Amino acid sequence: MDEKHLASEPFDVYPLHALDDTLLYRTLISRLMRFNDVLDADKLHEALLGLFEIGDWRKLGGRLRFKQNGKLEIHVPRSFTDEQQPVAFTHDVFDMRIEEHPVAGQLPTPTDGPSIQPISSLDCRSFVVRWPDHPTTIDEMIQMDAPQLSLQISSFSNATLVALTWPQTMMDAVGIQALLQAWSLVLAGRADEVPPAFGAHKDVLETIESSNDGKQEDFGPDEQRMTGMSKLTFIFHNLWDRLWNPRWERRAIYLPKDIYLRLKKRVQDEAALSTLTSLEKPVVTENDTLTAWVTRAVAMTLPNPRPVTAVILSNARFRLPLLLESTGVYLQNMVLMGLAFFPTELARGPLGPIALTNRRHIAEQGTVQQTLAMLRTMRQDITSDKTPNLFYGDPHASVLFVSNVNKLDLIKAPNFGPAVLRQGDGEKSRINPPGTMLIYHNYTTKPLVGGTNAVWMLGKDYGGNYWLEGNFLPRTWNLLEEEIKDMEGTV
Repeated sequence: MDEKHLASEPFDVYPLHALDDTLLYRTLISRLMRFNDVLDADKLHEALLGLFEIGDWRKLGGRLRFKQNGKLEIHVPRSFTDEQQPVAFTHDVFDMRIEEHPVAGQLPTPTDGPSIQPISSLDCRSFVVRWPDHPTTIDEMIQMDAPQLSLQISSFSNATLVALTWPQTMMDAVGIQALLQAWSLVLAGRADEVPPAFGAHKDVLETIESSNDGKQEDFGPDEQRMTGMSKLTFIFHNLWDRLWNPRWERRAIYLPKDIYLRLKKRVQDEAALSTLTSLEKPVVTENDTLTAWVTRAVAMTLPNPRPVTAVILSNARFRLPLLLESTGVYLQNMVLMGLAFFPTELARGPLGPIALTNRRHIAEQGTVQQTLAMLRTMRQDITSDKTPNLFYGDPHASVLFVSNVNKLDLIKAPNFGPAVLRQGDGEKSRINPPGTMLIYHNYTTKPLVGGTNAVWMLGKDYGGNYWLEGNFLPRTWNLLEEEIKDMEGTV
C-alpha cells in the first residue's frame, strides 16, 4: 500500500516485528491478577483508555489484520469510537466474599507455610474473558473485528480480580510490566510521566544486528542442534512420554521467604563442596537455585534415567547495551532462548553442581555477540519455518521449559491505589499496600506446553515470598511436595 493510499485510510498501520509474528505466538494469553481490595472498575477502564491516547501506545489499541503474504499487522483507527474501542471491557459483580465463590475461592493464595495449590483443575474462564463471545484464536479475533486487548474485572465484597487478555504477538512480559506501570501512572493523574513507546514502526533488534561492528560468532548451542535422525528420535521420545504417562498438571508453588533461603543455602553449600579446589566462591542466583531444584525433581521422576535439556527464556533487553540504556519502552517481543544441558548423572545428583552448570551455560550464551548470534539463528528459523527451532541437545533428553521473570517484579508493577473503594483485608493481615496486587496467574486459550515439563517463576510478593507455577506429571509434583515438607521441617 503506497503512502498516498495510506493517507486516505481512516487508520494507521503498525508492523509486527520478526520475533512477534511466529506460529508459536499466534495464541491468546491472559493474566488474572488478584487484589485484596475493592477497586473501581470504571476508573481502571477509563485510565487504560487514556493510556492508549498517548503517542505510539495507541498501537496496543488496534486490531490485527492479515496481509496478503499471510503475515500480521496492526490497524489502529485515527480516532477511537464506540464502534472501534481500543479495549473490550466487561465487569461482573458478585455479592459475596471471594472465599465464598465456588471457583474464585479455590484460586491459589498465600498460606501460613509452603504449599502447592491446583490450577489446571479450576475453570477460571469466566474471570478471564466473557465466554463464549470472546475469540479464542487470532483467526477468530480478526473475523470478529475484536480489539487485541480485553479487560475483564470481577468484583467481590472484599477483593477484585482484574484480567487482561492479549495475543502473544503483541509483546512479552517486559512489555506487560511497562503497560501495568503506565496504566497506574494515568490512573494517578500522572500521564505526563508515561515513558514514550519506541520501535513501533521499526524493529530495533534488526537495527542492532545490522550495526554490529564486533566479530560475528556462531550461536554456541548450534553444535548440538538436532537434525535428521536425531530430531526424529527426540520427537519419538516425546510422543512416547505423552502416550504412556498420565496428564501433566499445572499447579502453583508458594515458597515463603524463609523456606527459599533454606533451599538456597542447601544449593550454595553443595556448590561449594563441588568446587573445593577453586579459589573463588561459587555464585548461585535465584534462577540457578530454582532451576536446579526443579531440574532434579524432573530427572528423579522419569521412568528411566535420562538427560534433561532446559530451554531457558531470557530477554534481549537485559543483554544489549542500547536496550539497557533506553529511556522508553519497546512494545514488542524480545524473548530469547537459552539452553542448559544436564547429563543423566548430573541431573539426578546434588543441586549445587546442577546450579553451577546452569550458571555456566547462561554466562556463555549471555554475551553481546552470542546474543546477536542467537537472534540471527532465531530470525533464520522464523523465515524458513515460521517459528524458532527448539530441537537442541541429546535427542534422548527430557525437556524442561524455564521462564523466570523475578527481576521484573511483576507483582509490584501495578499500583491501583487511586481506584480503591474500600480495603478488603485488615491492616494486620495484609502484607501489601492498598491497591496493589496479591498474586497473578497466567492462562492461555490453547495450551502451549500441555505435555511438557515447564516452570514459570512469577516473582516475589510484598513479603519477599516466592511464587512459581509448574506443569509437571503427578509423580514429579509428589516429589516436590515431599521436598517442601522436608525444607519446612529443617531448622
